[in-house]
Amino acid sequence: DALPIFPVFPLPVVVFPDEEIRLHIFEQRYKQLIQDCSDTGLVFAILPIIDDRIQEFGTLVRLQEIVKTYEDGRLDIRLEAIGQVKNIALHNRWSGKLYGAIDAQAIDDISMGDQELLDKIKQQFGVLCEINQAQPYHSILWEQFRSYKLGHYVGFTLKEEYQFSALKTENERLQKLLNQLELMIAQSTTRKEWLKNMNMNGEFRNFGKESIKGII
Repeated sequence: DALPIFPVFPLPVVVFPDEEIRLHIFEQRYKQLIQDCSDTGLVFAILPIIDDRIQEFGTLVRLQEIVKTYEDGRLDIRLEAIGQVKNIALHNRWSGKLYGAIDAQAIDDISMGDQELLDKIKQQFGVLCEINQAQPYHSILWEQFRSYKLGHYVGFTLKEEYQFSALKTENERLQKLLNQLELMIAQSTTRKEWLKNMNMNGEFRNFGKESIKGII
């Protein structure tokens, strides 16, 4: 059977399933793409660009809203991620349009995560937020949690986000999240200690007897 064909928008970003993404559109070919989406309900694929290369795995998105149209035709838009795809073949032009397209294979991951891993991630993410006195922009609904919900919040580089998104099972992603959280906690603890030392400003330091017991 022939593979489905989707318009493609390569960007230096990783979009996770169920994520909302906001873009400013200024290139003519992508203004045409968004207009086609608005007119017909067309969906398209965002493929990450990393190290100047279009990657194999991407995300299928649907236009939610054209938030603003500027006088010169530029657009502010909101998109909703609705699934993942694998790029099988790239076409520079599609159906007489300015934008390109891909032959794509849908990726359906319905695997569930291990509850013990989930509990550890929830606990460690709380520790990381507490150390850094920070919270994510979007609240985390742990009752409906999927690994992708933390993909942008644990300090991954763009390449690491892509590697994370390309993992095949939920447990693999959860384990990668846990490893990253533990790394970030260690780094944050070291940073906090460094800031504390930087701010000591020569105050009098008091070491009790217990701290030198057994030495003298």
